[in-house]
Amino acid sequence: MLIIDCVVKDAIKAYQTYATVFKTRLIESSKNLPNQSFNEVIFEIENMQFHLFDANPQMGWYVSDSNAVQSMWFNIVVNDANALFERAINAGFEMVVPLMKDEELGIWNGVVKDLFNYSWVIEQNIHEVDFSKRRQILNKRIQKLK
Repeated sequence: MLIIDCVVKDAIKAYQTYATVFKTRLIESSKNLPNQSFNEVIFEIENMQFHLFDANPQMGWYVSDSNAVQSMWFNIVVNDANALFERAINAGFEMVVPLMKDEELGIWNGVVKDLFNYSWVIEQNIHEVDFSKRRQILNKRIQKLK
C-alpha cells in the first residue's frame, strides 16, 4: 500500500478543507482525543491513502514553502473535472492553470494549488490516447517551444 504523508499547519483544518473539495473517506483522526501534542488525520481520496500531520519542527516536519518550485504534485482523474475544479476554487485553492479541454490528448486538464501549498492536477478523460501517440503529441509541442 502506498501512503502519502503531508505536513500542514493544522491537520484537522486541512482534512476539513479536503473533505469539502474531494470525495474522502476518513480512516482516523486525533480530533477528539485528549492531550495531543500534534494532530494527525488519515483518510482516502480515490482509494489513495493520505496521512496529514501538524507541522512540528522538533520532529523535522515543516510545511511546504509557498515560494518553492514544486517537483511533485497530485494528479486526480475524475468523471467531472469541471465540478471538482469549481469546488477547489470555491474552497480557496489558487488556479495555476485553468481547466481546459485538450481534444488532441483526449482530456480536460487544469491545475490548482491548495491552501497548504500542494498542487493538484485535475483531469477528466474524454477519449483514450495511447502512450506512443501521447508522447508524439507532447514532443511536438515541446519542439515548438524551443
